[in-house]
Amino acid sequence: MSPLLKASLAVLLVHLNSWLSCPAETLDSIQFGEPEMEASHGLMEQNSKLITGAIELPARQLLPATPEHWRGGSLTFTMKVDPAKQNYFTCIFWGGDLTGEHSRLMLFIDGKQVGQRHLGEVDMLDIMYNYPRYPGNFYYKTTPLPENITKGRESVELRIEAQGPIWGYGDTFERFQRVMSKPSRGIYGGFTHNDPYFSAPAGDPKAVAVAEYPVRREPGPEALGEIKERINTEIGKMLKSKRDLNQEAIRFLAKACLEPWCDAYHNKTALEVVVAGIDRHYLLFKEDPQVVEKEWHGFGQLGDAVRLLENPLRLYIDQKVEGSAETRREAWTKMFATSRDRKVTQRRSYTNQSMIVDMNIYTCNRAVRALSPTEAWPEPKAVSLLHESAGIEPWSGSWDERGNPSWSLGKSHMLLTDQGLTKELGYVGHYGEIVIGMMLEAYESTRPTMTSEGDPRLKEQLIKMSKARGVFRYPLPDGDGYRSMHIETVIGWRDWYFPGGTTYEQMWTEAPMEVAAATLDPVLIGYGQQMLEDNQYFASLKKRSELRGVAPLTRLLSAPGTYQKIMEQPKSKTRLPMAPGQPSFVFSDPEIGVLALKNGDDLLYVSLYWRARYAINKLARIHHLTPNVERDVTMKIETRFEESGDFFELPDQTNEPFSRRHERAYKDEGMELAVAGEKQPIAKVPPDQTDYKPGKENPYAGKGDFYLAHYGPYLIAMNCTKQQTFQLEVPEEFKGSKDLVSGRTVSASSLTLKPWQTLVLFR
Repeated sequence: MSPLLKASLAVLLVHLNSWLSCPAETLDSIQFGEPEMEASHGLMEQNSKLITGAIELPARQLLPATPEHWRGGSLTFTMKVDPAKQNYFTCIFWGGDLTGEHSRLMLFIDGKQVGQRHLGEVDMLDIMYNYPRYPGNFYYKTTPLPENITKGRESVELRIEAQGPIWGYGDTFERFQRVMSKPSRGIYGGFTHNDPYFSAPAGDPKAVAVAEYPVRREPGPEALGEIKERINTEIGKMLKSKRDLNQEAIRFLAKACLEPWCDAYHNKTALEVVVAGIDRHYLLFKEDPQVVEKEWHGFGQLGDAVRLLENPLRLYIDQKVEGSAETRREAWTKMFATSRDRKVTQRRSYTNQSMIVDMNIYTCNRAVRALSPTEAWPEPKAVSLLHESAGIEPWSGSWDERGNPSWSLGKSHMLLTDQGLTKELGYVGHYGEIVIGMMLEAYESTRPTMTSEGDPRLKEQLIKMSKARGVFRYPLPDGDGYRSMHIETVIGWRDWYFPGGTTYEQMWTEAPMEVAAATLDPVLIGYGQQMLEDNQYFASLKKRSELRGVAPLTRLLSAPGTYQKIMEQPKSKTRLPMAPGQPSFVFSDPEIGVLALKNGDDLLYVSLYWRARYAINKLARIHHLTPNVERDVTMKIETRFEESGDFFELPDQTNEPFSRRHERAYKDEGMELAVAGEKQPIAKVPPDQTDYKPGKENPYAGKGDFYLAHYGPYLIAMNCTKQQTFQLEVPEEFKGSKDLVSGRTVSASSLTLKPWQTLVLFR
């Protein structure tokens, strides 16, 4: 019997024996598939199947509807609750399960929906993705039950319903909400309880061995040859195609012209295709100048093509645009200057969106500088936008037509924290990684020549961001069962893929190890070398090369050079902080209320400022990983804040809290939000927030000044202000415990937390 199988069997037997008797710390329990327990809870099943789940443990699986529909089978049952306290429902799943699609489970209480379907304050009961959540271990999902329904009650009716996948970018309901076509994951059991830290009735077995996952054997360096072949094939198609190239394809071809191994290198035909492509976009612009409004980047990608090929394009820019009396110098300058001047009036405050817009403003100005220097902004003015979106300088907001900034979020608002994390509004997983890719491109775009260094402040900030992001990777086997590190997404404000994908120095969708190669920072080099040791680098490149379209190939152009540069660096002992064998640590960022810690084998990610877009919701999201269990918890916490006197009343929106998108279709199915009508207090917003009004999303309206969360053996306190101090009365059970931040033992009954101070007591 394998070590993984032995470990799994030990865990399962403990749970199987304990579920049959409910101890004092839980209010009620049900084991699905156990006839007596199902009957005692009045279970009514619809379109479900009794299965023998992981290692012979019974469970129930919910099936797709016939005819197919986005709503599948359901389990309805009654559970005891506490009439006077906050109640939680924890559902037990097997971390190694996959369903074959991104299916979901929704929890209902008395027929009303608990949480929102997409990016709400409380997530759905389960969201499936391509990878197992935690192979070989249990996965506990803990959800708060609405107090407006449990208050004064001793029992409630709960329903678990299976639903089809969601594609967050779907513009129609059919594209957004997909039908359920595969059976759900197995549902093993459920508990109601008051303590948000759920511990299995018999306690988590700590002696279970942790399985060692093998290192991936393939692909190897031959993947680089396959990438070259794929890219050259794509280039060949472009050079022969009669179709018009879009901006991304033109930029890709421009970059390929500078890579010595590419068929486009110093290729006159490729250069002429780039010129003709820019000409066509100019003619579209000339016919309708409003075309610049159709995309966030305006004509920035074309501008970058001009920046890249500034010298070889000199042969063409004083010739006339085909179909126009204007020279390319005149015509292109007009197009790029218009894009630059228009987009600077439409800047965005989310970090990733700001970076996209500002980088394309900058590249348009670089194109103007190459074509007609007198019409270009001075370099310090142009690069200042990149400094703002990179969080180096305060964000000035959109500019008016005279170039006056709005300062709509105040004159001190930064788009990144001092630690180097993005503000969107709190911690984000995948979108935060996108910003690193954008930052790298911004840094590279400021190089005076292809071989020189870019803006030093951008380089320094890029390194800081990448190191901060390194904390948010944890060990988890990849989809094929091989050793890897994955990006943390459970506590991500804008994430709905759990778990996140394989990630080391940089998310694979942006081509890994590029930042390490561009900066040669020794810490980031160490992260890259860890990726090579685990043989995940070539697998990530291969995945990206198999994606459709040109965009995924653009960064892969530099992959061969990146690999060579990393291989030339001396061996580093640095590895990702959460990797096995690394020392314990605490990382906290009070500006966005996020914390990450490694405490021996305990890995903990916490968002204390959790999806509070409009008002104080007193909720935190916790992702806790131990050698034998994964916990995903949304819990109520103490939040201190300066009151504004205003309140936000939660609307009856069951899908997204920030839009009415597709809501009518869900209402047609009878969906109601259980907490609709709840009034949440709005924190006092700084007076310099010129465009704020109650009910509008704002980074300050829902952010507390001080957070306190008691989660199992941890007491987490965080002062999120720059000037205030807060007093903490230490609970009796935490006196004499260790502060994991300072390493000191706490014996005092009362503690003072200084500005931006974090305290983590562990008992």
